[in-house]
Amino acid sequence: MSDVTMLGADSNNGIHQEIMDLSKKRVLIIEDIGEMRIMLKSLMSSLGYSKIDVEYSGQMAIKRILEKHYDVILSDFNLGGSVDGQQILETSRKNYAQDHSTIFIMITADTAYESVVSVLEYQPDSYLVKPFPPAAFFRRLEKVQKQKKIFEGINTARKLNEHEKMEAQAKAIMADYPHFANQCLKIIGESLYARGRYKDAKSHYMLIIQNHKNLAWAHFGIAQCEMKLGAVGAAIDKLEQTVELSRHFLSAYDLLAEAHEEQGNLEKAQSTIKRALEVSPRSNERCLRLAELSVKITDWETAEHAYSRIIRLTRDTINEKVEYYYEYLKCLTSMMNVVGDSAKLADKFKRSLIRLRSFGKANPTAISNSFRIEIQQYLAREHTGEAIKAWHQWNRLIESGQASPLTEAQEHTLKKRLDLL
Repeated sequence: MSDVTMLGADSNNGIHQEIMDLSKKRVLIIEDIGEMRIMLKSLMSSLGYSKIDVEYSGQMAIKRILEKHYDVILSDFNLGGSVDGQQILETSRKNYAQDHSTIFIMITADTAYESVVSVLEYQPDSYLVKPFPPAAFFRRLEKVQKQKKIFEGINTARKLNEHEKMEAQAKAIMADYPHFANQCLKIIGESLYARGRYKDAKSHYMLIIQNHKNLAWAHFGIAQCEMKLGAVGAAIDKLEQTVELSRHFLSAYDLLAEAHEEQGNLEKAQSTIKRALEVSPRSNERCLRLAELSVKITDWETAEHAYSRIIRLTRDTINEKVEYYYEYLKCLTSMMNVVGDSAKLADKFKRSLIRLRSFGKANPTAISNSFRIEIQQYLAREHTGEAIKAWHQWNRLIESGQASPLTEAQEHTLKKRLDLL
């Protein structure tokens, strides 16, 4: 029982129980302005919430969401860093995919958010535009809690994979609360799809479109079914319709790229991910996918830009990885193989190599990989003398245990390339 409206009940026992229940709930406040953080924490504390975490950084907020479950998330939209509120919302929705009980309220100073939120794939349960009085906050939270209460049975069934029960409850809610029809129809489609009834799910979504032709999620539902039924071409058509109706429907771009890749059209898959990044430019996952697709089609320039963006997005965060630097250096080396010696590329290479060795200094494999790619780029630029110097330095680090050793075959091949045999 978590509905804040019960705090006004006549029964003292009821009030006490409600306060006890709220004290067990976890709250995450994400706000980069100190005064706002204090106000939001005070408002939640006044309702009886006591387990309240506060973050000013989007990156750290995502780390918390991945580590534990929150019952309420209050997030600012513009956080001023590399992660915004919409990315946090997307992460929470994906991480809590089997649990829709979490309340997510977006807080923004941008009045234009109202014109965008209705077409977003991942929508907050509610949002507030700054500045707002405490009474407005309480009313909005209460309204969301009531809705969550209505769908509580469905949420429980979803977590237990009781899909038929989900469907039955959705139909009952739709009869009692017609204004929740869209949410219920989505749940019915989700249930049919989860049970492997792809033809029935497709028919369900098609009936919805007959009455509401502009519902992007229904078109996306049909596309998912078409993919499962092996009709990849039909899925592509539906996915294009989906993003035409809602350019913010990010999962549609992801599935569209997957469909093109399944058909062997890597260039179209690459183009699709580029379109997705125009909508969500800070998505590390999609940058990585763009980089990997570009490598497959030897589009080194696009791959280099993509890995460069990944490095900028993840630097000094929990998502920073030595692999990103190594792959970036490989792209630069491949570009040098094409264009020859380039001072600009060599400078980029040097700066990234320094960062890789600094970041991966405790990782012998990372150190060895850094020398392996350094030697390759020297050879690509026909700087054999510098490549030999790098090999001698590498060999000393191998002997000291700071770099991982090579096999006899690897060492023989390397020395042969360096004319050291």
